[in-house]
Amino acid sequence: MGRSLQVEWQEKAEELKQKYRAEKHPQRRERLFTLWHLRVGKQMREMSELTGTDERLIQRWVSWYRVGGLEEVLRRVTGHGTVGAPAHLSRLQQKALVARVKLGDFRTVWDVMAWIKARWGIGYSYEGMRSVLKRNQCTIKVPRPQSEKANPQQQEDWQKKGFKTH
Repeated sequence: MGRSLQVEWQEKAEELKQKYRAEKHPQRRERLFTLWHLRVGKQMREMSELTGTDERLIQRWVSWYRVGGLEEVLRRVTGHGTVGAPAHLSRLQQKALVARVKLGDFRTVWDVMAWIKARWGIGYSYEGMRSVLKRNQCTIKVPRPQSEKANPQQQEDWQKKGFKTH
């Protein structure tokens, strides 16, 4: 048996239990569940086995709790609906990018990257730019290139009547 957990709890066990039951986000819910059980006296190792969470991770949550309380533990949740690194492009710049893409000004992701570099001096990797375009629901679709010798009338006739040899 390890030594008992020394934490100055700010919430009562019942409060943690209620917050756990009300929480919808799975990562926050797991943290609240773990802290609630630690609050009522369970050991970290026991909670690690119960939840399948690494004991070192639970120790990290407890250290965050000691520093900033429950708010700090829940603030550090990653994934959907959380704030990550700040975007290189501001919201206004992203709107300008979306408008240019909708106008059909770009043929490739490389064209978008060059335009952003020239316009705002912001560099992106290819995959980073694809991610920006995806987040903004932008797709770069351009028509297939057509030969200068192509005869649109002849093509249309062929599509209607089918291929005929002379």
